[in-house]
Amino acid sequence: MLFVKIQNLNFMKNNEYSNVMFDGYTLFGYQFNPQLGYQMSKNLSIEGGVFFNKDFGNNSFTQVIPTFSLRYYKKDFKMVFGNLDGSLNHQLVEPLYNFERVITNRLENGVQFTLNKKYFDFDVWIDWLKMIYRSSSDQEKIMSGINVNALKFKNEQWEFRMPLQGTVIHYGGQIDTVQNGSQSDYCSATGIVVTRKTKSGIIKDVYLDARYVLRSNNYFSGATVIQNWGDGFLGNIGIKGTYQTDLLLSYWYGDSFYNELGGDLYSSVSRTVAYPYYQERIRELAILRLTKKIDLAKGVKLTLRVEPYYDFRDADLEYSYGFYISIDEKIWLKNKPATSIAAP
Repeated sequence: MLFVKIQNLNFMKNNEYSNVMFDGYTLFGYQFNPQLGYQMSKNLSIEGGVFFNKDFGNNSFTQVIPTFSLRYYKKDFKMVFGNLDGSLNHQLVEPLYNFERVITNRLENGVQFTLNKKYFDFDVWIDWLKMIYRSSSDQEKIMSGINVNALKFKNEQWEFRMPLQGTVIHYGGQIDTVQNGSQSDYCSATGIVVTRKTKSGIIKDVYLDARYVLRSNNYFSGATVIQNWGDGFLGNIGIKGTYQTDLLLSYWYGDSFYNELGGDLYSSVSRTVAYPYYQERIRELAILRLTKKIDLAKGVKLTLRVEPYYDFRDADLEYSYGFYISIDEKIWLKNKPATSIAAP
């Protein structure tokens, strides 16, 4: 049975930053990934297409990449081979995974396994970032990650879970000409998430999310000269309101924390063009995030996001904002089979 899948993200994110830790810039454009799929059985499907990334102000596409995924479903289990259900779908905290990667590094290629049970769930994946061949002058680069929610509990008033998240970036290979040896960078986050469901008029849920974040590596480079380990604490108090309006207040305290995949705000190492070697060992921030979602049509969602932050150490108040229109729709070219696999 044939189907067409349309995935599209229209984005505008403006970072009004002017400091020595991270640059201010604007991301403005769209991503479009039309795909043609074939359901081979009730548990197995394949789909292929082309991914287009267009930045406004650039007459050329920044990316035109073929995509392919093989998907296998059975009850609560899913395997994806090829282009993964990655990016924000991994639901990693921002010190581990930068929100902007949904714009700048959307595609992930490798293999992914997910399982969703009553009392626990997990998402495990490998993203092959850099392939090498015999006598290559580069090292292979692999990113892998895991997101586990254990001890899940839910009733009419409360929800509880213990998240355990981790990422690894590995540089290595045996057929290259690079003499750096094997190098790896590890990051993890663990904590608790408690949600209180309310029945008041405008507030649906109130939740507390507390995580301890840890980084370590086995190499020495200009990006990690502070020391080969670092840690931090991320505390969140959030409110989910009616009409898809959410408010989140976060506190971040980081000591020598650095993560290549993580958000700029949480790094102790500068990511600016002008000051690439500047470092602040201790980072202490308060971050406020307000989001509003609007359903424009079936499968079409508009998201508005405003995010001011205050730097306690530098006494600096700055902000970013953005809006996003996403489309994720699956269209059957004939009547949808009664025993079809679940839509991804």
